[in-house]
Amino acid sequence: MPRFLVRTFLCALAALALQAQQTEVVLSASSSAKLVLGMAPPKVSGLDEAQVAAEFTAVVRRDLDETGVFAVLQERLPSDTAPAKAWKEAGAQWLLTVRLTRAATGDLQLEASALDTAAEKPVFTKPYKADRLVPLRRLAHALADDLVARLTGERGVASSRVVFVREMAPGVKELFQIDRDGANLIQLTRHGSLTLAPSVAPDGRLAYVTYKGGAPEIWGQRRRDGAHEKLYPVSGAGGMVSTPIWSPDGRRLAFVQGDRRGNSDIMILDLETGRARRLTDGNGINTEPSWNPNGTQIAFTSDREGGPQVFLMQDDGSNLRRLTGEGQYNASPAWSPNGAMIAYVSRFEGKFDLFIYKLGEGKAYQITTGVSTSESPAWSPDDRRLVFTSNRFGSAQIFTTDLSGRQVVRMTELPGCQSPKWTRGR
Repeated sequence: MPRFLVRTFLCALAALALQAQQTEVVLSASSSAKLVLGMAPPKVSGLDEAQVAAEFTAVVRRDLDETGVFAVLQERLPSDTAPAKAWKEAGAQWLLTVRLTRAATGDLQLEASALDTAAEKPVFTKPYKADRLVPLRRLAHALADDLVARLTGERGVASSRVVFVREMAPGVKELFQIDRDGANLIQLTRHGSLTLAPSVAPDGRLAYVTYKGGAPEIWGQRRRDGAHEKLYPVSGAGGMVSTPIWSPDGRRLAFVQGDRRGNSDIMILDLETGRARRLTDGNGINTEPSWNPNGTQIAFTSDREGGPQVFLMQDDGSNLRRLTGEGQYNASPAWSPNGAMIAYVSRFEGKFDLFIYKLGEGKAYQITTGVSTSESPAWSPDDRRLVFTSNRFGSAQIFTTDLSGRQVVRMTELPGCQSPKWTRGR
């Protein structure tokens, strides 16, 4: 089956209006402004200061820098004991202070507070506790996410994970998971075969395609933390199946089923009944389904009008219409969590680049710029970034980018990575 790829976008943030009340959103998604945050050195008890600097302070700073809503003050930093006024004069609008304590039991305690340097009033205060097995970086992620929530009204994604495919040997690929910052690599499958196309339900359940039985089958979890089992075909041969995608309610899977003539169609599997129904029916390739957030529409790739293009339809197959209008090869649609955008890939000057289609504008924006091939876009849970694969450093690796395409971050240094999916659920 031909492999279709792609995606992109452009968005923005912000109008600064510092408020005193804890429940109010300070930053709105309307401009590109960032709030400047100053970080005082943590006060530490029972912990090695060098370890705190490397595994907590540096992680918080990196998490906040990559949010797109904070700019962490890096130069002209006041002394450790300087008052809020000095931080204001240095350019900081908020001042973050932290106290980290390792108790005699080994448990961690974190007290964090952020001060509006202009009003000299607290805008954020929260205590955290964790047992001795929780790494410092996990507390750093939690703090960063809460600061983003205080600023924007929506929790950040520092504590989220990315599930992806990694080639282990010729003919053997398995699913892996990493934290948002590329740390904590965990192997999720051990089938010793081709295992492809991961999808993660809102509650963290996996679905994927594996060739462990010879022919491709859809495997996954029927309940959270449940055993991996075959989901389709229930019995007998199901034909060539690929790209299972969880519906937003976690009750259905959209997937692709091919026939011996080389055609393929979008199918819907009801997990409770095990029944599958066909949404598309015709000659050609219909593939790469992606649900909208409320589960009523599906974006997909089809070559029904010649080259591959992105189409939309209702979840019963009705109201079919073409989305992409420019370019001869557009594929790999991914609907944003807020429903306002669809990322996809487009072949441009011999390479694949990421694009984003803003549904409200009826217009597409290019994100990556052709320095290498960029494929398999997927959204961050907060709609602010994309995760994708690229060969810009040789072998295929996983990267993230903001929606301007200017802040590209490499997540992996592993051979043969593909098909990333970004999730809060795992």
